[in-house]
Amino acid sequence: MSLYTRRGDSGNTSLPDGKRVFKDDARVEAYGDVDELTSQISFLNALCSADGNIPASRRASYYKPLLERIVRELFAVGGAIAYPRSVKMFSDEIKALETEIDSIERSLPQLKCFILPVGSTASCQCQVCRTVCRRVERHVVTFLRENQINPDSNGVLKYLNRLSDLLFALSRRLNADAGIADTKL
Repeated sequence: MSLYTRRGDSGNTSLPDGKRVFKDDARVEAYGDVDELTSQISFLNALCSADGNIPASRRASYYKPLLERIVRELFAVGGAIAYPRSVKMFSDEIKALETEIDSIERSLPQLKCFILPVGSTASCQCQVCRTVCRRVERHVVTFLRENQINPDSNGVLKYLNRLSDLLFALSRRLNADAGIADTKL
């Protein structure tokens, strides 16, 4: 099988159900953004793995498994967007994200003001992931609204909302691991 098919040369692509749509279709935008987010998180994982400021044991036992799990979950999110009437609810995944957020927040000083997205390279990349995640969420909302699909139908929006919160908390944790304090606005 060849990598190229030439079928998309005119600006169209096939949806998983075989329907042909333009490449800027709201569904294609949404799952394309998930693909980008997946790559950005994989890059974050690579940065964490190479960050000498993070103890090697923490890189291997905490960041790597967490970020790899999120990458796998994002493949399921992309599938749920591609097949929006799927029954996947993501309730276990959402609970796991909430548990992780709570754990990170307990390990950091309480946040009482806005902070700037600055600090270590890994923390800054984590903030990039957070903003891409928010864009994914906005595009999913557009797709669901345009197609009159209940936003609670498969849990994708809740998952993305929690994931962006986790990425914010994780960026603070990465800075703390690097010995960098929050930069208050």
